[in-house]
Amino acid sequence: MRHAVIDIGTNTVKLLVAEIRDGQVVPVVSKDQTTRLGEGVDATRRLNPAAIARTVAAITSYVADVHELEATNLIAFTTSAARDAVNQQDFLDAVRQQCGLEVEVLTGEREAELIFRGVSSDSVWAQHRLLVLDIGGGSAEFIQGTSGKIERWQSLPLGAVRLTEQFRDRSFAELVEYLRMTLWSALADYEVKGRQFIATGGATTTLGRIATGEADHAGLTFAEVSSLVARLNALPLAERRKIPGLPPDRADIIVAGGAVLMFAMEMLGATNLTVSTRNLRYGALLS
Repeated sequence: MRHAVIDIGTNTVKLLVAEIRDGQVVPVVSKDQTTRLGEGVDATRRLNPAAIARTVAAITSYVADVHELEATNLIAFTTSAARDAVNQQDFLDAVRQQCGLEVEVLTGEREAELIFRGVSSDSVWAQHRLLVLDIGGGSAEFIQGTSGKIERWQSLPLGAVRLTEQFRDRSFAELVEYLRMTLWSALADYEVKGRQFIATGGATTTLGRIATGEADHAGLTFAEVSSLVARLNALPLAERRKIPGLPPDRADIIVAGGAVLMFAMEMLGATNLTVSTRNLRYGALLS
């Protein structure tokens, strides 16, 4: 039996069609499209009509894929952008009317739960003490736990799209100062010592692909992340778009997303991390 999940994020809409075998998610098809639903939401607290239209079109194509692949169960949810928007109902109504699909708006807590469940489903570290960081378009989730059980979590407004828009006309040094100030207090009760540090989300998997050619289970050191973020920041946008492993439509937000990862590692004293692609969608299917 095939199951499907559509994850409607601030920057991308993702589809996962999979089978569940012995408690494990076995992917059949995985896709993503950049629609930037959260464009401008940080400043206006509203989803704009063009972003809604782009996103609904992507969802429509995914619903067709789900039918073609004969998945018997489809769930859909949305995260930070819709969660923060005062007109989220406009988007939910548009999806219902055009796609015949009910979309759940996840709370920050529920999002963290599903991310941690997805990461913990990986047999490599299922029984380990974990510290998980998921960097999305609108928010970043920090989750600490052991053997699939959450001990501490928080969702911070440090998504790659949100920060790119906030600091578009400001310097990288100002972004650095903001991240250090925010993360210094936010991560005071988190510890990386004795834990496997797992990072996931679009910015992280992209950095993994740029650095190693792979995403899932890619290993990155703090020095590698810092060097890569510095390199990307120094390049004009047009040059960034030519980098292998970096999708052109993510080139404008990769510096902000990478900076969150870099300064989280700095604040935590993390010398290395492992990239995971098993996050929110995997957790949703398993729940």
